[in-house]
Amino acid sequence: MQSVQFFWRDAGRISSFRTGVCLHGHTLHSEECLNFLPRYLHYVPGISQMLSRHQRGPQAIDFNRAWWTPPLTPACALRLEREQIAGLGLLPIVSLTDHDNVEAGLALQMSGAVPVSVEWTVPYHRTILHLGIHNLPASSARRWMSVMASHTAAPDERRLPEILSEIARIPEALIVLNHPFWLEEGVDEGDHRRALEIVLQQCNTWFHAFELNGTRRWKENAEVVELAREWSRPLISGGDRHACEPAACINLTNAHSFAEFAAEVRAGHSSVLFMPQYREPMPLRMLEAIWDILRPYPEYPGRELWTERTFYRGDDGVARSLSALWGGRMPWMIPPVTGTVQLFATSHVRMALRLVLSKRAEALP
Repeated sequence: MQSVQFFWRDAGRISSFRTGVCLHGHTLHSEECLNFLPRYLHYVPGISQMLSRHQRGPQAIDFNRAWWTPPLTPACALRLEREQIAGLGLLPIVSLTDHDNVEAGLALQMSGAVPVSVEWTVPYHRTILHLGIHNLPASSARRWMSVMASHTAAPDERRLPEILSEIARIPEALIVLNHPFWLEEGVDEGDHRRALEIVLQQCNTWFHAFELNGTRRWKENAEVVELAREWSRPLISGGDRHACEPAACINLTNAHSFAEFAAEVRAGHSSVLFMPQYREPMPLRMLEAIWDILRPYPEYPGRELWTERTFYRGDDGVARSLSALWGGRMPWMIPPVTGTVQLFATSHVRMALRLVLSKRAEALP
């Protein structure tokens, strides 16, 4: 049995559950490629024009060689998600999934029952898939990560079913096909859908659930609902938090532990709850996330400024922070861009944007 519920119409049903589970969230251990940035900034008035002018100049940035790391530490991310779930009157379970890195879960082993999990990047045919690998044994998590990293570096589609079947033999683990219709920057949609069909034909046995994603539009999530029905897979939540907004969707359960929750999902039982923030216009949520990424964090010495959390790999192959590269001399177009983001993120402007954007927002159930 499974269900998809929405806080704004189903809040009364939450009391039927004991536990809230947050899956798919990122910490400073994730390296997030910035090749998507020009496309997203295109939607922000003022910033789009400045970026276009800069990219036509002699100092255009190769965004494929740049990445940023989310601001939150594992402990802060854990606290953020736990507090949201506790606010619903539920016991919290949080599974943090950095890109190709299990260190967040390992660092939190002293903080109670925290799963060791990862979002695994899987090149597949002419696309990129992301798999949520949850609740690996702490004692062997780094070994598993080494196996997965080796496959990412030298992918072999014939080897993927074997790796997934080996992970699936861990009874308390959970394998999730994250945001099935999400496109990696530069991937053709037709190529992706063909690859998705192939991977489901070959590996669906080991996908325990398909993800409904809190940062994707409902139109895309509705496609995932149909995909799960077609392939007889349960649906599961994935907050996909990268900044400071807590997960926009969680799972509801009466399980006492992640292992018990995983067993429920593997048996086909899952209840997903979309949180109030999912109703916010997506462009506004993106803007707020960008400001969370750019704003200073005095509590993190050495990572206080966004330029200390953003990196660029030079022609010599060495990755350096923007602070080190710029040496205090920020390019002329950066302050206007960050200032514009800050302006749009202020409460009064945000309220005005919400009114404007809400009129054009997609209809939700």
